[in-house]
Amino acid sequence: MKISLCMIVKNEEKYIAQCLKSASLLVDEIIIVDTGSTDNTIAIANEYHSKIIQIPWENDFGKARNHSLAQATGDWILVLDADESLYIEDIQKLKDILQQTKANGIGLKFHNFIDEGSEENYNTHMGVRIFRNHCFHYQGAIHEQLLPINNTVAINIEPTDVRVRHFGYLKSNSGKKKRERNIPIIQKLLDENPQDSFQLFNMGNEYMSDDDYSKALYYFEKAYENKDTTLAYCPHLIFRRAICLNYLKRDEESLAILGEGVMLYPKCIDYEYLRGRIYKSHKQYSLAIASFEKCVSNGVAPLNLTFLSDTEGFRSFVELGHIYFLQDDFANALSYYLKALGLKNNHYELLYKIGELLNKMHSDKNIVGASLEKLFADGYYINNVLVIVDILLKEKLYLHAAEYFKRIEDQKVYIDDIQYLKARILFYQKEYEGAFDAFLGVLESENHVHLLPEVEERSLEYAVICYLASNQNGLFKCELKRILPLIEEIKNEERKQVFMAFIVKTEVVFASSAKPQIYRFLSEILQITEFELFEQSLSILNQIDSNEVLLDLANIYYINGYKELALKNTIRSIKELDVLNANAVQILNKEFLLPE
Repeated sequence: MKISLCMIVKNEEKYIAQCLKSASLLVDEIIIVDTGSTDNTIAIANEYHSKIIQIPWENDFGKARNHSLAQATGDWILVLDADESLYIEDIQKLKDILQQTKANGIGLKFHNFIDEGSEENYNTHMGVRIFRNHCFHYQGAIHEQLLPINNTVAINIEPTDVRVRHFGYLKSNSGKKKRERNIPIIQKLLDENPQDSFQLFNMGNEYMSDDDYSKALYYFEKAYENKDTTLAYCPHLIFRRAICLNYLKRDEESLAILGEGVMLYPKCIDYEYLRGRIYKSHKQYSLAIASFEKCVSNGVAPLNLTFLSDTEGFRSFVELGHIYFLQDDFANALSYYLKALGLKNNHYELLYKIGELLNKMHSDKNIVGASLEKLFADGYYINNVLVIVDILLKEKLYLHAAEYFKRIEDQKVYIDDIQYLKARILFYQKEYEGAFDAFLGVLESENHVHLLPEVEERSLEYAVICYLASNQNGLFKCELKRILPLIEEIKNEERKQVFMAFIVKTEVVFASSAKPQIYRFLSEILQITEFELFEQSLSILNQIDSNEVLLDLANIYYINGYKELALKNTIRSIKELDVLNANAVQILNKEFLLPE
């Protein structure tokens, strides 16, 4: 059995090496059609002994694909894009399938990653990318479709759970240049056939990838008018149409189209999952619970009806946990969080949520640390203790965090993470000089290997607060000259300006995108009860271009336990600005008004 890899490429140096590295473990020959690369793509391809054919680009993906297929000598053809790669651990399984199958095409499960730097969050689709030679060809100038080469070939596809990584949906990759290339090609096809539902769907996808949900919806609606429910793209069309309606806050219409989707494709649980998310956003918790429980009871959907990952288990368990958490039903919330953790035991965000939940459940705070420890196989293993200490610090259980920290303070691995936790413990003990030096030790380290999130970014924020608090108390032991060069190195101009606004009170108008960093500063200052510094720093709120700053300030007070001040600022927002948001309504209903 001989397998040929066929690719078309242009300027793909970013990912092509990992693509070829994975595929070379499966295939016997590599055929690459290059349509005009000017970067290192060809040099990298040559390292894998590829057969490279260079042709001019003619605005026709199907034609270029077929040119690559014509060169293949294998029994089977594998088609990959440069930003795709096989999961190495699935390659032997794929070999076994190819040896035994009677099918002439194999469906693979694509993981389309949507978070930079993480492979935890992705949506999925099934793609037929391995097929017998001389059976199929591609048709279509863009989003080309695989079709039988003639009427004598019967389609026989075997779906599998063999996985493919796909990085093309990341914001850094699905950029303006791709849209500038794709949209004219699709428009030309629509000029020839304005009712082409598939190309209308493709045009909608282009605008959706640009976050232009109104224009995307326009094309999805046009595509839906001529939909053919027997075609593979139709389930995706329904899902994306519903997502656009949801983004545009037209949730009743979104729920209606999801209802149609469930009727047409009852095995697709992702429709039900999105329906549950919408119900939850409107606090229709009973309906949301029913939707998420239905996802779990229905089980895994067929690959061609799967768009999101893990909605039959992990995602739905987490959503159920969140709903019960919002209702203060902590026992049920914990039960569902633990079910989710059982499916992904290294999901750190969930561990932090469980820590928050345990802190609310137990007045004896010793139980919080002990319960967290039970979630790990070894309560003294450094990776586990780092997370436990970080959770306890986040939950303001400083003494308990310090006790667990003793288990790892002399370890020689993850030195910067240990230094970072030590600095935060000192910070919350108001030992600002020692904390300042420790945070700078992290920032000046050449290690840059961290288990904990945002260690370097947060270290600089903490160091600045140490400087401010030390000066406020008349100590002047934290030197500004040690942190200014680090601030100057920041590439993000807005982030840099936030630092300077706190340090020297520069008058800059900030967009809403600066709010998370500003509010972290204010919350940490309030957390260490430096009230005078907090009051002085509140002037920065006047520099934010937002009508919700009073509500945001109310939330800062609320999460730090100052409920009366939270109420006062919420009322100010209503009276002075006539502004009230969903988060404020939730706090009012929970803490100050009658239960819903």
